[in-house]
Amino acid sequence: MQRSWFLVVTIVLTTLATLFPAGIGVFMAQLEANRREADQLSVFADAAVKRAESVMTQALSALQDMEALKDEPCSPGNLVELRRITYTYSYIQDAGVYRAGKRLCSALLGPIQAGQLVLPPPDWRTPDGLDFWFDQLSPFNSPRRVMLIGRNGNNVGLDPQVFVDVVDRESRMLAVVQTEAGRIFAATQGASLARLQRAYAEHAYGATGGEALQEDDASIVLRRSRTMPLAVVVLAPNAALLANWKALLIGGLVVGLAAGVPLGILVWRRATRRFSLEGELRGAVRRHEMAVHYQPIVSLTDNHWVGVEALVRWRRHGRLVRPNLFIPMAENAGLIQQITDQVLEIVLAEVGSLLRRYPSFYVSINVGVEDLKSRRFLGVLTSRLRNTGISPGQIRIEATERGFLEPDVARETIQAFRDAGHPVYIDDFGTGYSSLSYLQSFKVDALKIDKSFVDTIGQEAASSTVAPHIIAMARSLGLQVVAEGIEDEAQADFLREQGVDFGQGWLFGRPIPAVELAQLMGRATPQAVT
Repeated sequence: MQRSWFLVVTIVLTTLATLFPAGIGVFMAQLEANRREADQLSVFADAAVKRAESVMTQALSALQDMEALKDEPCSPGNLVELRRITYTYSYIQDAGVYRAGKRLCSALLGPIQAGQLVLPPPDWRTPDGLDFWFDQLSPFNSPRRVMLIGRNGNNVGLDPQVFVDVVDRESRMLAVVQTEAGRIFAATQGASLARLQRAYAEHAYGATGGEALQEDDASIVLRRSRTMPLAVVVLAPNAALLANWKALLIGGLVVGLAAGVPLGILVWRRATRRFSLEGELRGAVRRHEMAVHYQPIVSLTDNHWVGVEALVRWRRHGRLVRPNLFIPMAENAGLIQQITDQVLEIVLAEVGSLLRRYPSFYVSINVGVEDLKSRRFLGVLTSRLRNTGISPGQIRIEATERGFLEPDVARETIQAFRDAGHPVYIDDFGTGYSSLSYLQSFKVDALKIDKSFVDTIGQEAASSTVAPHIIAMARSLGLQVVAEGIEDEAQADFLREQGVDFGQGWLFGRPIPAVELAQLMGRATPQAVT
């Protein structure tokens, strides 16, 4: 009898020891999934608010510029100034004059005949005198709607989609609200306006800091602008708790049978930390396992190679990890400077002979935010180049706009690179903190147009005009332009006609290892490599 009870207790304890770590694993995975989803929603909501504020700031600045004009409204000189203002602000589609419910003229339409375009009473007027027409017909009989913002007889026209034109691979619903009117005036394609409006109405006074709010089938984030009467509503379906229940249960069972609850939990936690992606990345950097591939940069006038961009690669378990996954992780973990140093070391070892053979050929290297805060990497670069026969101009620096968050420090570091002979490019221009004031303040050599803007060439997207604006801005400042992500001849022809100097993308060549680069350049004619 005692033996039977002992057997029963043993079975129960064994079962509990097996299921307890498995249950802990499921619970922790659920918490982590919820935490990550909440973080992603919060980051996305922050980006959406910043985008809405940026668009509204441009609209208000344009109105302020129009109010300062001296010429008679709708006179030829006034129309020229309206066109200048429309061209200056990338989000503005049109700028015009209205009086007593009538549109008199605009940058796009010119003088408007009396009674041709009647302007209804505004949908909303703010206490400080701003008039809003949230949903107006296009004067060109286009199905796309127009939003007008006016003050003191001047108005600007915007495509509402520019307020929500934020990159989102998760297809979340996003809407922008004018909080004083309590009305949604912009939403992503396919979004349920009724549900988003209801979500805003239900949570407008309950949410305090933009935290994620749970409904039965979705998570909702309401984020308010701190400076403007704007808010964004983000709605995302609930994420699945676990991707593979069976595998987790078997793993917990094995751990419980092998070592019991205390040891099982300890092993699980240590293994999770050790074998996490960040842990593997730390090990790869420590063992110098990073590799570099090289993507050609060509002159668009003759398609000759002028240089290559050094792109870091990490092969994990036989597969390449996407840079947009491990580079942010390396920045957060404080590994990015080590990776940059290793990239430089690999470049000099792999293509140093090519650089000496072709003195005008160059390699561009990406530097992270941390290396724009000091001259550390410049010191490393200068030391490594000494007595190599490679000129400073053959190693070029690519810095993203995120590095300008501390502008005074970054400005000095960038100038130090240029003083040492290393040309400096602004990478992914237009996706970060770009503005004309930055370009005038930061002395650089070239802008690189981000692939996301090149992809919209020839399409009816709200951001399709960004690339021409960047090109015109660069030309006015005397900067060279490199277009990234060129994939077809139509894009190349358009950029060539716009006066873009250099191109990069799969049309000219994918990133390749140094061995293939040396073989291709070895077979090339001297004229094919500038």
